[in-house]
Amino acid sequence: MSSEPGFDVARFGRTLLLIGFVTAVFLMLTANRLEDEVFQIGVFAIGTVAFITAMVGFLIAAGSAVDA
Repeated sequence: MSSEPGFDVARFGRTLLLIGFVTAVFLMLTANRLEDEVFQIGVFAIGTVAFITAMVGFLIAAGSAVDA
C-alpha cells in the first residue's frame, strides 16, 4: 500500500500488468488447443473474466482513497 492518500496508481498498474500477462498466456493456450468456433467462445469468456478482474482491481485501488 502506498503511504500517500488518494488513488493508488501503482497498485492499479501492477494489477493491470498481471491481468494482461495472464490473459495473453491463456489466449495463446486457447489458440493452440481449440478450433475456430470454440476458440471464439473461449476468447469471449477469457476477455470477460479479465474485464471483471480489472474492474475489481480498480475498486481495490480506489478503496485506498476512501481509507485515507
